[in-house]
Amino acid sequence: MRDGLQFFTVKVADGSGCLFQPIDSEYSYVLTAKHVIEGIDNIEIVRQYIKENGLLENENLEIVGKPFLHSDSNKDAAIIKVKKVDNIDGLLRADSDLIEKENWYLCGHPETRTNGNFSYRKNKLKIENPVKLYIEAEIDKAVTHSEIVGQSGGGIIKFENSCFLLAGIQKKMAVEDDVESLSRIHFAPLSFFDEIVEENKEVLSPLFPPYIGKFNILLQEIFPFDSLIIKKDIIRNTLLKISKDICEGTSPDKIIKEYKGKFLVNGTPNHIIYHKSLWKCLLEFFTIIKLYEETVDLADYVGIHKKRKMLIVDTDVWTKKLEEIYKSDLSEIEKGGSIVICATEEKVPSVQEITEDLLSILPDISVPLDEMNISNTVQNPFVDLKLVNIFKFQHYIINNAIQLANINSVNSKTTIKELTDGII
Repeated sequence: MRDGLQFFTVKVADGSGCLFQPIDSEYSYVLTAKHVIEGIDNIEIVRQYIKENGLLENENLEIVGKPFLHSDSNKDAAIIKVKKVDNIDGLLRADSDLIEKENWYLCGHPETRTNGNFSYRKNKLKIENPVKLYIEAEIDKAVTHSEIVGQSGGGIIKFENSCFLLAGIQKKMAVEDDVESLSRIHFAPLSFFDEIVEENKEVLSPLFPPYIGKFNILLQEIFPFDSLIIKKDIIRNTLLKISKDICEGTSPDKIIKEYKGKFLVNGTPNHIIYHKSLWKCLLEFFTIIKLYEETVDLADYVGIHKKRKMLIVDTDVWTKKLEEIYKSDLSEIEKGGSIVICATEEKVPSVQEITEDLLSILPDISVPLDEMNISNTVQNPFVDLKLVNIFKFQHYIINNAIQLANINSVNSKTTIKELTDGII
């Protein structure tokens, strides 16, 4: 299995850097340490990785304009704009005060550790405590300063369940000499790079994936209906027309500012609020609501959630997280409403709904009723609230496609609505 962290790691001059996709999809960023590029007129950036066929690829990245250096001399951070690099929006930011401390890696291109022409290396580390403006981390295996020269500017990255996470950018070792035995490094938090963006907001965009800025980037990825044969195009186009109208009125960025992390199942890491799966599912969720209730105000979350509330959980099998789901904030959903679940890694769940009968054969849910955060209209959440996966909407259409055989452009919206009414 190839190392996925290598695809975000680049050589920058005699140091390293980390690729990151900002909201503006016209270009990409290389995040690095300021000292790596200061005083260099012709900076070269090389993305080096092993391809599926085992061959080494050296990809020279085209720089767009001049680098952006942090204006504070005490903050060793810089952003370099490069021509758009595809498939890097799976790297999400992880703010240091919210992240797990274990199983991170310093990724870069040290001068002294090469394998032929392949210089990429990752050093496993544990994040420790803040040190003045920076954060200290300790590499698992003892290394000296000279052994990691060239990794300055490299990303502190990890793979966690369904996405890659970035905690910051390496500045230097804690002690710059060859007798350093604790293998401690200091790295810059992502807030340094946010400050660079703010200082140059006319030409730089925030450190979030493009779909956070615009819902419409996700339009081609929702409602795939992969196994639907009959009338697939007209069904999908009918739903996408509703979705497009929704895209014009709101965005994930706006929703995050207003609603924050209330879409997360209890115990789900905060970085999942930026996960693509959440926003694909939420756009489908809003589309389904608009299909049933054309005049609904999608900004009225309280009103919407009286009937249906969508939650996301970071897992490959959503039914493994029933305990956490019932520990979540369900207080907005009134009796007769639905808890609608989206799982980051489960595209086609084997179970679409948890019925009362199914609950009886699943592992016991040990959350006492008085510890549940539920509406005062709900007496028994296992009976009074429907628990359903959002995929059930597509699943029902696929399984009942014969009833849509006579659908056409005139009756498509009404036909889909009548067929699926009450499913979600």
